[in-house]
Amino acid sequence: MAAVEVRSLRKRYGRNEVVHGLSFSVEEGAVYGLVGPNGSGKTTTLSCVLGLLRPTSGDVRVLGEPPGRLHRLGGRLAVVFDTAIAARELTVRQNLRYLARLNRARPWRDEDELIAEVGLEPLADARASSLSLGQRKRLAIAGALLAQPELLVLDEPLSGLDTLGVRQCLRLFRRLSESGVTLLLSSHRLHEMQEIVSHVGVLLGGDLRVDGPLDEVLGRARGCYRVAATPLDRARQVAEATDGVEVLPAESPTELRVRVTGDAAPRLSRALVEGGCELAAFEREQESLQAVFEALVDEYVAAEGRS
Repeated sequence: MAAVEVRSLRKRYGRNEVVHGLSFSVEEGAVYGLVGPNGSGKTTTLSCVLGLLRPTSGDVRVLGEPPGRLHRLGGRLAVVFDTAIAARELTVRQNLRYLARLNRARPWRDEDELIAEVGLEPLADARASSLSLGQRKRLAIAGALLAQPELLVLDEPLSGLDTLGVRQCLRLFRRLSESGVTLLLSSHRLHEMQEIVSHVGVLLGGDLRVDGPLDEVLGRARGCYRVAATPLDRARQVAEATDGVEVLPAESPTELRVRVTGDAAPRLSRALVEGGCELAAFEREQESLQAVFEALVDEYVAAEGRS
């Protein structure tokens, strides 16, 4: 069963459509990363999913409920947005106690243990006004866990965190996933998201360019090479004439970017040299979300240039 179902979601402000017919699902127990640059539509999408914005069209279900009825879910759903909010004059511990009373949530573990879980143990008695942005973010995550939610939605959960804070949050997300909590996270930090997500959707310009299990998404970068050769026009002609080689859009005006199948890589290398090209680099790209994203940006820019 899907914890989140989004079908043909569109959001328009006047004549400007910022989300273009998105469809994706988050299965129970998954860690789904909605990734992309700032301004790609991630927060707008989450706001529509959570009922904070009304979609122009499309259908959304969260734990079986439409956005207008999420209040029925109670503690089954918890949300942490990019802007962490806390009662500034209360301590970290007092903030959690206040949230528990406010939401009538019975904590699922000792509050001090929960504080330690998010790395705030040394600051348990510090006022929230003295915390850094990253520390307030961790406090917000602790507050979201009070009612033991089935689904935890986090918008840019790693923004404002230092290296230690990032590691602590990633460990926390892993433990939550292992305990059966479904996580939906939006982020522009591709490297860190690759470490934690089981599924990923890549948003670019309001479009969901890729959606699926992490291994399948990373497979888009499999067999991709960056080739620096002169003269470049001749190298392009050779690559286009070589079986098993697909020339991809490239950001750099001094490089080719190609995808190869089978034994095409060594054949292409030989063909370039035999074709009179001087090779400065013939490097295989690492399979990473960053590589996939860069390839998608190249394709997007090339398509925009043709339109």
